[in-house]
Amino acid sequence: MSDYGRTDNERLLPWLALCLALLTGVFVLTQGWFGGFREAQALSNHLPGWFWQSLTVLGDERVLLALMLPFCRRYPRVFWSIIVAAVIGGLVSRGIKIWLEMPRPAAMFAADQINIIGIRLTSKSFPSGHTVSAFSFVSVWLAIGGWRLWPLLPLAVLAGFSRVAVGAHWPFDVLVAACIGVLGAWFGVKLARRWRWGLRVRPHRGLVCIAALAVATLPFESQGYPDSLAVRLLVCVWGLSAFAIHYLLPLLRGGWRGGVQSDSEA
Repeated sequence: MSDYGRTDNERLLPWLALCLALLTGVFVLTQGWFGGFREAQALSNHLPGWFWQSLTVLGDERVLLALMLPFCRRYPRVFWSIIVAAVIGGLVSRGIKIWLEMPRPAAMFAADQINIIGIRLTSKSFPSGHTVSAFSFVSVWLAIGGWRLWPLLPLAVLAGFSRVAVGAHWPFDVLVAACIGVLGAWFGVKLARRWRWGLRVRPHRGLVCIAALAVATLPFESQGYPDSLAVRLLVCVWGLSAFAIHYLLPLLRGGWRGGVQSDSEA
């Protein structure tokens, strides 16, 4: 991460989005909008419900912020880009949900035809917000950190698949959301490179503090997936411990001095 100019890694994101779009097109032509759900659920039923609940919270923005907190001080540009990308992806996702309110699987299948894990959702299916968040987070890291971080991509895929496994989304919702997440990350990285407000000392600290406050709610709010408590506790401790080490302790020892840019990104 020696340079914050446009990189070859960043240029690959549109191609990744194109591949996902082509895959989505082939899927909807062969399976239809609501196709593939039963097959995906049949596959997911081989694993216990707590496993899918633990995976699906990887699309929770608070969990992603917790995973990011240990790296905010060293890689502030990644953190700022993730924030910008999350706003872009979130606005697009929520806008589509409001404009095109599609039924979720639980609204179209009888209770004995679907496996609901956790909360039962019936409306605003398209697209999957959890999948948008997961792919946005991972794609920013790939764009700035390099494709040596490609093992993060399967985690985003699993987070997306988990939305079908828990009965919350159609496969088509997840595929489109993955495209939105990747494109949101691409635009987010480009915008964050030009609009560097979040790299200033005070805004950076403020954003980190807001992130820490959000992370602190993880043990108390499951968003309908109570069996994910162990994962939520683990990432909460991970994130808040890093926040205390990198931000609170320096403050107690005499304040945060200098900028937020690390030597590794200079």
